[in-house]
Amino acid sequence: MLGSRLLITCLAFGVLSGCTQQIYYRQGASIPEIQNARDSCALLSQDAAPYRPVTRIVPGRIIPERKVCDAGGSCRIIPAQQSFPEFETIDGNAEKRVLIARNCMAQQGFQQVSLPRCDTAVRQSVPVGVTRTLPRISETSCIISRGSGAYQIVTP
Repeated sequence: MLGSRLLITCLAFGVLSGCTQQIYYRQGASIPEIQNARDSCALLSQDAAPYRPVTRIVPGRIIPERKVCDAGGSCRIIPAQQSFPEFETIDGNAEKRVLIARNCMAQQGFQQVSLPRCDTAVRQSVPVGVTRTLPRISETSCIISRGSGAYQIVTP
């Protein structure tokens, strides 16, 4: 019972998270202004926290001891084994870069907001367009993706 509730909750969250789009928002900002701020913050974060490779060892799997018998009933024990470890290299500064860039955007007055995607009725009722300057948003605002990173914010 608990497992099925957890599964339903996870599915609902997955569906809902796919129904929103995150954007940087500051009322009145133009799209080129947002892109310039994002680029300058990305460069700042890259300089402040450059790529730092960190190699981790992932231990190999433990294969338990097992008994193997042939058709004649003769059996033998295969001792427990450990498979070879794996080595993975990650960027040790990746999370730091994200935080630096987000902080940089906040210092320029931008905040990340999640807007729900507009339903079909709203999409069909508004003229096709692309947001060039961020309008005032409200609880009823929604977003229509227009491809290649472009979008249209609608406040019905």
